[in-house]
Amino acid sequence: MDIDLGLEGNVALVTGSATGLGHACAEAFSRQGANVALAAPNMDGLAYASDRLHALGEGDIFGLEVDVRNRDHLAALVEETVDQYGGIDHLVTGPRPLEPERFLDVSDEDWFRGFDRLFMSVVWAIRESAAHLEDSDQGSVVTIANPAIPALADELPMATAYGRAVQGLTESQATALAPDVRVNAVVPGPHETEDLEQVLAQRVEAGEFTDVASAWEAVLADCPYESPGQPLDLGKVVAFLSSRHASFVNGATVPVDGGSGL
Repeated sequence: MDIDLGLEGNVALVTGSATGLGHACAEAFSRQGANVALAAPNMDGLAYASDRLHALGEGDIFGLEVDVRNRDHLAALVEETVDQYGGIDHLVTGPRPLEPERFLDVSDEDWFRGFDRLFMSVVWAIRESAAHLEDSDQGSVVTIANPAIPALADELPMATAYGRAVQGLTESQATALAPDVRVNAVVPGPHETEDLEQVLAQRVEAGEFTDVASAWEAVLADCPYESPGQPLDLGKVVAFLSSRHASFVNGATVPVDGGSGL
């Protein structure tokens, strides 16, 4: 049985919540009885995520098709969430899908697009939500960087660079928004998600690994565990950081990496 985190009836807005770690965070809130606002880039993913959480969780589910690279989309998401539930207690900025590409192959245009997708999306989400979080009696933000995976670092320059920027933003806003709103970051290690499975399959096709099993072996080389993390376990950490049980945790960057020392 899960620990009761006192989140029942709270409102959690989770971006990037159709799949992967973002969806796992939405599930963790929903299982606690929170009302969850989902954001996904397409209706198919949104419908699947919504139906799944309705079946598994206890809280109400609301979703909106959102391109996080568009500030107006995020503003509309916040507005619709407040209209639907009356406010926002918790914001979680889920990670974007990994897109492997070696540093020297990344164009300027891709860097700028990545900046909006991986960093400015977090800035806009926090800025648009801040007033509503301040009105809550337990406002919180948890930012989730893209997974930090040393074995793939050379192929994920944008995720690495902008992930560090998100950590810096978290630290600055933890001071700026305190004491009304707590802001913390979670840095995942390798977790068993469709996004990471797809990246590893691409690396196998490129000839870097003989098969997916050997790719996983390389990814987990620095981890004391033989298997990747389960997404819902990370979601539970995020839900805990958002709850009153973590009321004096602010400005922290929490690694959820199995002891990889990322």
